[in-house]
Amino acid sequence: MCVLCGEMISFFHWSDTNFKDKKSLITAGENQKDRMKTRLQKVAILNKILEFYALKLADWQGSKYILSNKKGQNVIVNDLGDLWFKASELEKCEFDALDENLLNFLKRKNA
Repeated sequence: MCVLCGEMISFFHWSDTNFKDKKSLITAGENQKDRMKTRLQKVAILNKILEFYALKLADWQGSKYILSNKKGQNVIVNDLGDLWFKASELEKCEFDALDENLLNFLKRKNA
C-alpha cells in the first residue's frame, strides 16, 4: 500500500506492461528496475510533448504521476490513460494530438 495515497499498488495500466515477455504479468516488485527505467523514459518523451502546453509530468513513487503547470498547480495522474483527461482539467482546454502547431513544435525540437 502506498503510504501517501493509501491505495494498493497492485494494478498497472497496459502502458506499463512488458510486451516483450507476453507470458508474464507485472506485479509490484517484479522486474522493478527495468519497469522504472522504461517508465522514466516514457516520462521524458511525454515531457517533450507537454512542454508545448507548458506542462510537466513527473513520476511519483513508481505508481502514479504528478502533472504540473507553470502556475504551480499539480494534479495526480493515475496512469497514462488518464493523462490527457487530467491535462484538460488542469488547463481548462481540449488537447489535439494532431494540432499542426504541436507537430511543428516537435519537428523543430527534434531537428
